[in-house]
Amino acid sequence: MRSQLYITMDHEIRLCDTLAQELINNRINASNTVIITVSADYSSILGQHLRHALTRNKQICDGFAIDVPYPDETWDAQYVLDLQNAFENHQRVFAKGKTMLLVEAGVIRGSNYKYVTDFIHQRYSNTVKTLALFENNASIYKSDYVGEYYDDISQDLTFWWERDNKHWPLT
Repeated sequence: MRSQLYITMDHEIRLCDTLAQELINNRINASNTVIITVSADYSSILGQHLRHALTRNKQICDGFAIDVPYPDETWDAQYVLDLQNAFENHQRVFAKGKTMLLVEAGVIRGSNYKYVTDFIHQRYSNTVKTLALFENNASIYKSDYVGEYYDDISQDLTFWWERDNKHWPLT
């Protein structure tokens, strides 16, 4: 049985701050980047924190959110259509050649990051970077920026704000 890797509010915010500083140190800011929050139901705190942290010359970082399948779902026609619509509806924020920075609170398998980055590369010429607050060591996708790595085989990543639900039953 896996042990619960319980992430407190303080731990989450501390990692958000650390990653924000790393991005700033790498000259990633509102003038050259758009943040795409993947799985807003789990990643919205991270996306919001980074959008504000990357503010430059009083301009908040552009961004939007996309939904991706839960582990018990697949990239069916509706998810694909929603993804296409999200990008079409937000073209103004990356039309100027801005880097697309995908951010996600927990990259477990990496299949959604792979699908979304492939989708972007097939349609847009923008640079794509990825960031994970937490990333499973065995993820098939390796993010450019990672707050912390963990082992999904032995640890069940659980955030302080989570509630038991049909997609992610809490242990």
